[in-house]
Amino acid sequence: MKGEIKHLANNERYRMLIIEGKTYIMDIENSFWKIIFPFLFWMIPNPVYRVEGAFIVEQLQTEKMQRKDLDSMTAGLGLSYAGGMALVPLADYFDIPMTPLTKTLVMVFSIILVGLLYFHLSRKAQKTMSSVVNLETLTIEKLRIRPSSIKHFSFVVFSYIVLILFVCFWFLSYMSFGNILILIVASATIYLFLITNRKTIREGVATMIIIKDK
Repeated sequence: MKGEIKHLANNERYRMLIIEGKTYIMDIENSFWKIIFPFLFWMIPNPVYRVEGAFIVEQLQTEKMQRKDLDSMTAGLGLSYAGGMALVPLADYFDIPMTPLTKTLVMVFSIILVGLLYFHLSRKAQKTMSSVVNLETLTIEKLRIRPSSIKHFSFVVFSYIVLILFVCFWFLSYMSFGNILILIVASATIYLFLITNRKTIREGVATMIIIKDK
């Protein structure tokens, strides 16, 4: 069956699904594995929360997400590239002599910081949702969802592969040169990689199948 996917009001962690007149909420960051491997959204069943009551639905849409002229991920990549190019003349100032062990520890620390930032923002989005409705009190069902189009599927696959390659390239470059500027760019690329799953469940019409009630 066909269903409609909508963004919630300024909350990228959740999606609103409209299927045969019923409203559901999907938490797209409730699984670590689906963050790392976003294709799992299309391969295995996803839990969704059935929303009862028009008032709650209205509250969830009080602030409409504003469409941007550029896709957020594309804009992020563009800004990262532009910022990196602007700092190229200063690159020599970011060269800090370090042993391989020290560089490895700094790299691991930066990855942890990016992860903490990501999960802090995710937790903040969860608290925002809880102020409107406690999802744990809602009926849980499961559904399968498919990419909205071949173009959509190709975009997610392309973004995923390119970002992995960029992450590997920047971190290997950092280990080779020890330049902190390279580490900053690598960290930004990791964050873009972590939000790839947001593009897997995008706004629009998609094929969905409710497979189980709880």
